[in-house]
Amino acid sequence: MLKSESSIENFPTRGLHRFALAVASLTLVLLVVGGLVTSNEAGDSVPDWPLSFGRWLISSDYFVANIRYEYSHRFIAGMVGFSTFILAVWAWRSDSRAWMRKLGWLAFAAVVAQALLGGARVLTGEAGKPFIAVPHALLAQSFFGTIVAIAVFTSRSWWEQSRVKFSAVDARTARLTVYSVGAVLVQLVLGAGFRHRAFGIIPHIIGAVIVAAVLLWTAMTVVARHKGERSLRRPAITAIALLIVQLCLGVGAYLARLAAAGDAQPLEPMISLTVAHLTVGALLLADLIVLMLRCYGSLAPERAEKTFAAPRAEGVVV
Repeated sequence: MLKSESSIENFPTRGLHRFALAVASLTLVLLVVGGLVTSNEAGDSVPDWPLSFGRWLISSDYFVANIRYEYSHRFIAGMVGFSTFILAVWAWRSDSRAWMRKLGWLAFAAVVAQALLGGARVLTGEAGKPFIAVPHALLAQSFFGTIVAIAVFTSRSWWEQSRVKFSAVDARTARLTVYSVGAVLVQLVLGAGFRHRAFGIIPHIIGAVIVAAVLLWTAMTVVARHKGERSLRRPAITAIALLIVQLCLGVGAYLARLAAAGDAQPLEPMISLTVAHLTVGALLLADLIVLMLRCYGSLAPERAEKTFAAPRAEGVVV
């Protein structure tokens, strides 16, 4: 499918793409603040929900100690929820792809469910923490991935991406990216389970070994087989770089946690290393989602044309 430069410039979802990027960035900030809440053990600092000390906006007298982390998390979560509603409405009104319109509302449903899980975590107290915090973390990362996917589907590169020859090997390469996304998502959940004391560190360590093996296999396969495809090679190389950083941060965070085992409360550098580890994990997930979608868009054109076809705009030449 060839498109003129003028048709690309007038692509009807160009503004939607930029807004999706903004929502994805805001969601990443929310994940970072959520990590600060967990690392500082601030989850129970505000006892009520959906209000905070009986108010929507608290006074500066309350914005102290761990309360500032928990309240900031709630406030940014509200911004993400409202922004996602705007994104869903925008997609519904401006995007001709029915599946994209549904994806926008799915993202909004996910952020509402995430808010309800967060509220349940507060209202059930410490007793419900392990059973709610882990699904809360899983849904948070899944929601982030959904917003990243919307940003990909509305991007200029999705419009312009080239089509390479389809083969059985290429189909397996695309499936490898799915395995990588799944492995990273599971590993992020295992990390959340460890942080929230649902289980020990061993599952997370085993998961790290599996994720590293699957991710390296996937990235090296993409780089080796598609050297000329910049849209595939760049996220594959980025994934390797992020993996190295993530492994180093993971080791550093665990050693810092061991050194701080006798502390009455979490202290630096354990807090910063843990939050950085969570953040890079989210970025790694986002990068692999981009790689996966581009692979299925470029490596399997017959399937992509049926499932992920870009909306036709005036001036598009087929």
